[in-house]
Amino acid sequence: MATPPAPATPAPSPGWLTQLRSIGSDRGRPLLLALHPARWGLMVVALILIGLWMVEIGGRASPEGITTVRNAVVVRAPTREVPVTGAARLITLPDAWDHSPKLTAPLWYQLRFDLPATPSPGTMQGIYFERLCAAWEVRINGFRLAARGNVSSPRPHNCLDPVLITLPPALLKRADNQLDIQISAQVRSQVAVSEHAGYLSPVRIGRMDVLEEELRRARTFNVSATQALALLAGLVGAAALALATLSRLPYLGYFGAASVGWALLCALLTGARLPMSVVAHEWLIGALMPPVAVASILSLMRYSGIKVRWLELSVALQSIVVPLSLVIAAPDRISTITHPWMVILSLEVAAATIAFLHRAWNFSPADFWVVASALITGLFVLVFEALFVPVTLLLPGNHALSIAAVVMFSGMVLRLYQQLHSEVLVAEQGRAQAERRVQEISADIEKNYSHMAELRVEQVTAKERKRIAADLHDDLGAKLLTIVHTSDNERIATLGREALEEMRLSVRGLGGRAMQLGDAIGDWRSEVMMRMSQGGVELAWNTPDDLLMSERAMSARAYVQTTRILREAVSNILKHSGATHAEISIRQDINDFELTISDNGKGIPMELDGKLDRGHGMSTMKGRAKQLQGQCLVESGPGYGTTIRLTLPL
Repeated sequence: MATPPAPATPAPSPGWLTQLRSIGSDRGRPLLLALHPARWGLMVVALILIGLWMVEIGGRASPEGITTVRNAVVVRAPTREVPVTGAARLITLPDAWDHSPKLTAPLWYQLRFDLPATPSPGTMQGIYFERLCAAWEVRINGFRLAARGNVSSPRPHNCLDPVLITLPPALLKRADNQLDIQISAQVRSQVAVSEHAGYLSPVRIGRMDVLEEELRRARTFNVSATQALALLAGLVGAAALALATLSRLPYLGYFGAASVGWALLCALLTGARLPMSVVAHEWLIGALMPPVAVASILSLMRYSGIKVRWLELSVALQSIVVPLSLVIAAPDRISTITHPWMVILSLEVAAATIAFLHRAWNFSPADFWVVASALITGLFVLVFEALFVPVTLLLPGNHALSIAAVVMFSGMVLRLYQQLHSEVLVAEQGRAQAERRVQEISADIEKNYSHMAELRVEQVTAKERKRIAADLHDDLGAKLLTIVHTSDNERIATLGREALEEMRLSVRGLGGRAMQLGDAIGDWRSEVMMRMSQGGVELAWNTPDDLLMSERAMSARAYVQTTRILREAVSNILKHSGATHAEISIRQDINDFELTISDNGKGIPMELDGKLDRGHGMSTMKGRAKQLQGQCLVESGPGYGTTIRLTLPL
């Protein structure tokens, strides 16, 4: 079914891909998926890699003036001189010593070559070996050119290092030059890795400047880069161990041990010279592999929170079993044990990685991307090495593992920083809450201290009031009572009684003892009715019965001030109002007490309007009410009498 034409709009709508999928044929859907914008970045990267690979493949052709010799005659001979006779066989280079059993004598390789086209004057010629392992001696036309190591006791220390030898022009012929190479090394079964076994690569002969460039590239990728990355991995491991000591995180300790072990292993693989025999050297390489793998597995397990005791013990037991099995296999069957264990350990690390990724994807996506980033980086390095490195890489995967370890450690540190940052934020919030709590507690303490100080002042004040009240009652009261009972002058006796009542009222106020509302109303009624009857004024007293039975109490101060306000109001009625009738009513609200005093007198004259606070005791009454957080209102008019409303909080 044909795809319909595209719409005539100048720009596609946001759902154009969905619409195109729905109307496209089933055959065209894979192409549409491949063209999704989310995959464009990957497509660009793939095109760049393909282009670089094609350029690199084109650049790997032998440059002009370089001859590669691949045919050689090999003779087994223990002599230091080039053998003239012997069992010779024709081989094609490269020649790897994978055969068994152990060789009984060094091998002589004989190659013949013609010089390349006539070089420019002053151009030096050289011989380049990409790999020449282990001890060797090179001769040209019967003359000794160079040697490395002891042929009688070879050691695989420089098997990764390429060799470049200058050809003296005086020793060369235009044609039919004979190159003799004596090699002494271990066979594959005697070493832990194949790169340490005897090996002779194809021989390249030509211009020194071109061969020096090849030497530089091979040495950079196979030796310098490997050692630099191993050193970086070792530093990362040391940092992880230090961080594990500070943070007490076991997975960092295992990761640091794995990184340091990997760095040591890389050092041994690239030619670290230790004062031990070849057998011990290769045994050490094989014995280091299990601890590195076991530490990696335990790091992933602890990082993901998996803690199975029997599984950890089973994995760790391999660090003992493998070295013991290598002791039994040495010296002629080391690789027979090492290679299977390498496969087993690699599968175990892969299984631990998959288990970690599965668990982290479900429970901790951030940790998932830490390990996933390390794996992606390692895979990218492997692809880059396979496509773009212009030399044959030895120890494949070595660079990828070292770089992945660095990336993984960086991710772990970033995660620790994020967690630390979160913990710091939580701690800051906790500190802020603690500070607020301390401030609240301090405020409460200050408030309680102030309250206690006030209570103390009140206690001291109350004690002093009681003392003053006692002095007034015992001294002044006794004298006033004497005046009342001994005076012959009725006016003096009356004034004495009034002073005695005021003194008693003051003493009650100073005493500070609260008074029930019903008792206070009874005292007020008795006193006011007596005064009104003496003044000839009819009194109507209105108080609810339930108020007389109320158990609510008034403070001593409120009782005293209310009594004085009531006395002042009664005095104004008797002295100034000319009233014949008065009414006093008392009512109680939920929290308020209201006293109303009204009369039918002449009221307050107009000329005194606005001057009530300066006469008739009105200002005193209002001041007393204000001291009690209450109010005293006066309503009056000429000919309408006067009404005073006192409202106080109980």
